[in-house]
Amino acid sequence: MAQRKFYTRALIPLFLIAAAPVLSACQTPPAALSPQEAAAVLTVTGSATYRERMAAPKGSVLKVELSDTSRADAPAISLADWSDSLDDGGVPKKFILRVNDPLDPRFTYTLRATVTGPDGKLLWATDTVHQVEAVSGAVDAGTLVMVKVAPAPAPVPPAPPPEAPAALKLTGKEYRVTAIGGQPVSGQRPMTVKFGEDGRVGGFGGCNTYGGSFGETDGKITFGDIISTMMACLDQRAGAQEGALYAALKGTATFAPGADGKVVLTAGNGTQIELSPAGLKPLAGTRWQVETMGGTAIVAGSEPQITFTQDGQINGTTGCNRFFGAYVQTGAQIAFSGVGMTKMACMADGVMAQESAFGAILSGKTEGRIDGFGNLVIRGEKGISFTARPLPAEGEGIEGDPAVLGGGTWTVEDLNRGGVIDNTVLTLTFTENGRVTGSTGCNSLSGSYTATGTTLTFSPLAMTRRACVAPALNAQEAKFSKALQGEMAWRLTADGALELTREGGHRVLLRQ
Repeated sequence: MAQRKFYTRALIPLFLIAAAPVLSACQTPPAALSPQEAAAVLTVTGSATYRERMAAPKGSVLKVELSDTSRADAPAISLADWSDSLDDGGVPKKFILRVNDPLDPRFTYTLRATVTGPDGKLLWATDTVHQVEAVSGAVDAGTLVMVKVAPAPAPVPPAPPPEAPAALKLTGKEYRVTAIGGQPVSGQRPMTVKFGEDGRVGGFGGCNTYGGSFGETDGKITFGDIISTMMACLDQRAGAQEGALYAALKGTATFAPGADGKVVLTAGNGTQIELSPAGLKPLAGTRWQVETMGGTAIVAGSEPQITFTQDGQINGTTGCNRFFGAYVQTGAQIAFSGVGMTKMACMADGVMAQESAFGAILSGKTEGRIDGFGNLVIRGEKGISFTARPLPAEGEGIEGDPAVLGGGTWTVEDLNRGGVIDNTVLTLTFTENGRVTGSTGCNSLSGSYTATGTTLTFSPLAMTRRACVAPALNAQEAKFSKALQGEMAWRLTADGALELTREGGHRVLLRQ
C-alpha cells in the first residue's frame, strides 16, 4: 500500500499531559516479529532526536508512543509503544510501531516521544502534537524533535514556630476561580485550579485544560511554564477570562486569606485572582435538568427536573408526574425526606422506568458533587446517581451569541437521545447570510434561518429526493427533518456541543 503523508500541528507540550493508562503493547525488534505481528493493520515509522549536542545519562531510554487523545478531559489511551536504550549510540534513532486494531476516523491519534533517565525522570519530550491519520498500511512520521524538560522548582514550605498559627498554604488544595481583576467569573463550567502535592498545578481555564509546575514558600508561589490545550473559545468572554488567568499564572505571585475561606492571589502583573474552596456549594435557589441516570435511558422531551428552594423544599417533575418534598444539605451530604408525587399514568415508552429510577435516588441520604463540566451529580443510597445540568432561575434565560453557529460544519451526535446509526453522517452548516445547508445521511437539505440569543427558527427546508438504502436510514432521516421545523431553542453545552430542542421531544445534539 502507498505510504500516507504524516502531518504535524503545533498544539501543546505533551510532556505536561497526565500519564495515560498503561494499555499499550511494547514493540519488538523487526527480526523477532511473528507473522501475526507483521500483518499489523497500521505501521508507523520514523525517527526521534533532540537538538542538544550532548549524550543522555547512561541508562536513559527513548520511548515513542501512539495514543488516542480524542477526549479533552480524560487521560490519553495508549495503543502501541516502542522503546530502546540510548546507551548504544544515542539519537537520532529510528522507530517502528505496529497497531493491530483499526483506528476510528472520528478520533484523534497522537505520537509522543520521550527520553527518561535511569531514575525515571523525564529529560526530553516532544512539545508539538504529531497526529496520525486513521488509515491502514504504512505511515511515515518523519522526525520527532524533542526539547529538553526543565525541572519544576521544588516547593519549600517554611516551618512556622510552634506558638504561631499555621500559615496559609496552597499545596494540596483545589479551588474554583470566582473573580479575576475584580470581575466575577462567568461560564457554564467552573474555572478551577489545583495545587498538587507533587509540585504540579492545573485545572480548567474556561475553554481549555492547563497544567504546569509551581513552588510555594513563605506566602509566595512561583509558577513554571503553564501549557494548555488549544480548543477555540466560542464564548468571547470566557476566552478573555482564560487569557487573563494564564497571564496571571506566571512568575512569582503572593497570596493571602480572603473573606469566607477564600484566597486572594496577586499575580506578578498586578492582577488579583479570587479563589474559593472547591466543593459542593449550597443548592438553595438552583434548578437542574437530568441528562443521564445510571443505566436508565432518559426520554427526550420528558427529562426530569428538580428545584431546590431557599426554605429547604424540593419540587419538580419526573418527566411524567410532579413531585415535592424536603431536603437538608450539610456540605456534600443531602438528605431527602417526605418525597411524594402525583399519580398520573405515564404512557410514553420508557417514562415509567425513568420515573422509578429517579424517585429511588431522591430517598434518604445522598451525596452530591459538581463535576468538571459544572453539572450536579447526586449519588443515592443504592449507588445509583443522576447527572443534571444547571437551568436558569424561573423567568431568566441564558443567552448565547448567534455568531458561534457559523464558522464550520456541525455533525449530529445524537437524535432525541437515541443516538445515530453507525457510519452515518448528518450535518448542518450555518452561514452568516442566514442560509443553512446540511445532509440527512441520504439527502441534502437547504433553506434559511434566523437566530436570537436563545432561539433558532428554520424556514421550510428543501431536500433532495434520493431513496435511502435501508428502512432504518429512512426513519432516521424523517426524525432529523421533522425536528428541524419552525422555532427551536438552542444552547452551547459546557463541553462545546450545540443542542437544539423543540416541544414534542425533539432534540438534536451536534459538534463541530
